[in-house]
Amino acid sequence: MEQNELITIPPSVLDQLKKNINKYILKDKKPDGFEEALRYVALEKATKSQLAKLNSFSNNHSLSNDDDKEKIEILDKMIVFAKNWTKHQNTKKEFSNKLRANTDHPTGASTKKQSGREVDRLKPSLSSVKPYTTAELNDSALMNECFRIMEIIKKMDII
Repeated sequence: MEQNELITIPPSVLDQLKKNINKYILKDKKPDGFEEALRYVALEKATKSQLAKLNSFSNNHSLSNDDDKEKIEILDKMIVFAKNWTKHQNTKKEFSNKLRANTDHPTGASTKKQSGREVDRLKPSLSSVKPYTTAELNDSALMNECFRIMEIIKKMDII
């Protein structure tokens, strides 16, 4: 698990989880969600997938199921936090996608088709780094400069 996947749980949610844990800590039968609540309190963080699971649970639970009722009772604030966090993340993604789709590319290319950009991927151009060929050195000024540099190098006894 990477560090950037951990979401810090707000203190108010942690306080409520601690109160709920204290209710059942000395009882023999622990309710569903008790171990999960202990984990959240101990780490004070939750992963994105844990929050997504809580959000999914809140959307699909059954009030006729006693286990679901117990889990909701002990994790009530955590479920609300998970729902709000997930909703916020989805809104951020939607806004980001909308912004990306509506923003013109600085070169004039569309973000979908890249029409302003033409690159032959099979034949890369490295013209700025490849050495000159003899045909390109026919310019007398360029040749004179090359000879001058070679003379300087000879005088420095590098060659």
